[in-house]
This record gives sequence, C-alpha cells and structure tokens, in this order.
Amino acid sequence: MTTSTKTLITSVGFATDRLFVELSTGRVLVVPLSYTKRLENATEEELKEYRLVGNGRGIHFPLIDEDISVEGIIRDFGNEVKRVNISLPVLFLDEIDNYAKEHHLSRSALLQKATSEYIGL
Repeated sequence: MTTSTKTLITSVGFATDRLFVELSTGRVLVVPLSYTKRLENATEEELKEYRLVGNGRGIHFPLIDEDISVEGIIRDFGNEVKRVNISLPVLFLDEIDNYAKEHHLSRSALLQKATSEYIGL
C-alpha cells in the first residue's frame, strides 16, 4: 500500500490495550499497544502524554521516548479488516493466548500470521 504524503494523523484515542488513530482520510486504524514494547509497557498517563509531530506525520510519546509514524501505522494496520466470530475449545484458546503473549503478539496477530504461513501468503 502506498502512503500518500497527504495522509496524516488527525487524532489519537485510547482503549485498554490499543490506540485508535484517526487519519485525514477519515479512516480510523486500530493499533494494539503490543505494536512496540514501549507502548505495551507504558502506563495510561505515559500514553496520554503525546503529541502529533510533523503536522501529523507521526506521534511522539515523550515520557517513554517512543515515536511511531503514519507510514508505519498504515503499512502495518492499514488493510481493511473484518471482524469474525469463531468457536474454539477453551484449552486451545488458552494455548493460543499463552503463545501469543510469550511472543509479544495479540491473538489476532498470531492467528493471522499462522494462517498466512499455513496457506502460503
């Protein structure tokens, strides 16, 4: 996906385990805090102390010395997504969650990665 230099971050919102990044195109991208170790380990106060830099080309979190760019966010989270509901045995889901946590991935990221490798994408 090619990033237009006109695509900028206009606002940032927070949930317990993710950022919501609103772009000048009107799209909102969901970024898990596990995106970087510093974001994942940050306190709520540290996350909320941010500023947009480069007129919206990135986000700077001064209290944790972290910067993320619109290009990286779009590259990693810019694909359209569709939420699906699947049923899995509880013990299997626990194993998935443990593996994901050990490898610093969200459940969704692990399932996407495993599926992509399995079917050769």
